[in-house]
Amino acid sequence: MTANILLKTGVKSFGGISGQKAKLVEELTKAAFSPFIISGLVLYGLSFVIWLRVLSFNDLSRAYPIFATVVFLLTTLGSAIFLKENVSSARIVGIIIMLVGIYIVARY
Repeated sequence: MTANILLKTGVKSFGGISGQKAKLVEELTKAAFSPFIISGLVLYGLSFVIWLRVLSFNDLSRAYPIFATVVFLLTTLGSAIFLKENVSSARIVGIIIMLVGIYIVARY
């Protein structure tokens, strides 16, 4: 969650990646030197190591749905709190359904 929020903050700080070939090198250079982007990438690297540890001791078919739902939940909460993004009631209902799914996956 934190890595995504840092990446979003970083990319917003310099106007984003437009996808235009003429601006790509300039935009990627800005991204490469953004402290938010660098911090987000470091956290992604750390989460990768933690994920490998989780996979060492758990079934992928059980761990991944739990991981994906928890990340979705925390990213949505963080986006609403720190980035002031709107979260619709339909998204909240969807998250609740996903949490029920996690409960079922974790139990069986």
